[in-house]
Amino acid sequence: MHSGQYIGGSECAAFEADLSNYLAAQTIGVANGTDALQIALMALGIGPGDEVIVPAFTYAASAEVIELLGATAVWCDVDEGTFNLAIDQLSTLHTPRTKAIIVVHLFGRCADIAAVEQALPGVAIVEDTAQAFGAQWTSGPYAGQHAGTVGAFGTFSFFPTKSLGGMGDGGAICSRDTDLLKRAKQIASHGQTKKYHHQCIGVNSRLDPMQAAVLGVKLKYFNQSIERKKRIASMYLDALSGVDGLIVPEIVDGHILHQFTIRILGGKREGLQVFLKDRGIDSMVYYPLGLHQQEAYKHWDPKVSLQVSERLSHEVLSLPIHEAMETEEVQGVVDSIKAFLS
Repeated sequence: MHSGQYIGGSECAAFEADLSNYLAAQTIGVANGTDALQIALMALGIGPGDEVIVPAFTYAASAEVIELLGATAVWCDVDEGTFNLAIDQLSTLHTPRTKAIIVVHLFGRCADIAAVEQALPGVAIVEDTAQAFGAQWTSGPYAGQHAGTVGAFGTFSFFPTKSLGGMGDGGAICSRDTDLLKRAKQIASHGQTKKYHHQCIGVNSRLDPMQAAVLGVKLKYFNQSIERKKRIASMYLDALSGVDGLIVPEIVDGHILHQFTIRILGGKREGLQVFLKDRGIDSMVYYPLGLHQQEAYKHWDPKVSLQVSERLSHEVLSLPIHEAMETEEVQGVVDSIKAFLS
């Protein structure tokens, strides 16, 4: 605040450098995760007549940006075990108009990018990494690399509830392709590379230096935060595995546990959520409707079955997994769930 530099400046530059170093890939800051997705698609030239494949079980931003650019969203179902997109549907969904696919790393787990590339050779991949900053592949061709760094673009959100969250909105775009990232940076700055010289249609999307300052500090402690969440997830798994009436998530190496999402069977989810709330325990449903069922997106008819997305929307419940939770609080959540289901 004392610097008087309220737009851009050294804080933004320092955070972008730290972010690029952490991810081992060049990264630029933007205003939020939704802007990051839109700018990525704009940089790829997505527009009217183009099709973009996107999971039906994810947040609206992933589809919203497709509509804003006049393109068509093509719904893909998700895998029941990973919550990430169903690879086996991709070849069916692919047409000559398919120009990109938005691969969402949902709840902090890396999607199988290598399998997507094999199913859709030559189709640009935009990684929606809003929920998976810090996640890594631990096997396969991308072992050791971070989610968001292997597609044409990776996009990130620093919304306060994200794994690396600010004190307001923020986002970033990553690409190993220097020319693509340069174009994205130009688009994010009103389509200009030099002040008052506009080479293309752009938007106004910049990371606030106040947020950059906050995020720069939080990044230093990020790995500690993730390790604590992994320990909390282990407590949940130890206590809830095998409990009748619920399915626990599969936790794999490299998963950063943005959410710990269980499935409540037999139509009991709403009852459990009320039961937990009465005991002072928050929980969330991500997501109560598939995107293809939302009023805003019903004009895009599904081409394949989306039954897994529809089933999950009636079963999923995300439990508290904040890094500041005490062991006794985790046990209180477990005891309440067991009490309800019994």
